[in-house]
Amino acid sequence: MALLVRSIFNGYNYLVEKTDDRVLDLPLLQSFWTVPLITGAYLYFVLNLGPKLMANRKPFDMRNLIIGYNLVQVAANTFTFVMGINYIRNYSYSFVCQPLKLDASDQSMLELRLAYGYFLLKILDLADTVFFVLRKKQSHVSFLHVYHHSVMALSASLFMRYLASGHSFMLGLLNTFVHAVMYFYFFLTIYRPELTRSATWKRYVTMLQMAQFAYLTFHFFRPIVLGIDCNYPRGVMWFVGVQNVFMLVMFSDFYRRTYLRNDSKPHKPASARNSTKCAEATCLAAQITSHTEKMSA
Repeated sequence: MALLVRSIFNGYNYLVEKTDDRVLDLPLLQSFWTVPLITGAYLYFVLNLGPKLMANRKPFDMRNLIIGYNLVQVAANTFTFVMGINYIRNYSYSFVCQPLKLDASDQSMLELRLAYGYFLLKILDLADTVFFVLRKKQSHVSFLHVYHHSVMALSASLFMRYLASGHSFMLGLLNTFVHAVMYFYFFLTIYRPELTRSATWKRYVTMLQMAQFAYLTFHFFRPIVLGIDCNYPRGVMWFVGVQNVFMLVMFSDFYRRTYLRNDSKPHKPASARNSTKCAEATCLAAQITSHTEKMSA
């Protein structure tokens, strides 16, 4: 037991020593434990405290708040994506294997600022689940939904502390673009629901996410397969690559069950379609296809 405690203590000290000095003055990153504590509080609220507090209360009317939240997400993700595109245009970037540079050069400092913006967006994303709980939509708080948001918040904080540049830049760039599209769709489901209700094009939002996971799988596994060493940790490439394979498989299964099966069956009346929304919520992608029911019910 003493050996285990000593190993944990030594490992913690090692992580503290390896922290990128450039992030130590940034809000939410000054302490190693800030984001884990935020994530722990998030999990406790959405899985335990929140449902108990709402058990004997009416759902909160949050329409205007959620409209504003979605617009903020669209604006912030779009701005970060555009800044990322400008970065690629103005600086050298290797799509094969971008090296890790933790220095004070203009390029590295811009990468740091973009990474920090992406990190803040992952913290903001936690509000999605809180809104579900406060509106008594606990059936939509699925395993994949909570898993995805928790892992993204924690991993983004770790990347900021140790790997705030390099090959992982592309993950943030694609993710901000996809989220800008997603949150704009979410905004329409509330502000102009007639444009999204029974829309045939909503499947393309899921396809966009699947394309993102497919490319990121290729992006992170390619240097490993080609045996390229560009001063970026291979263990991180393996971890991120496997995570994207996992998400691609889950989204593909959801797409098959939701769209391909329905295409081969007779058209169902609205009442029959509504009965499937809880089953759809078992997958993270149900945020897209059933967002009208979630936010406007």
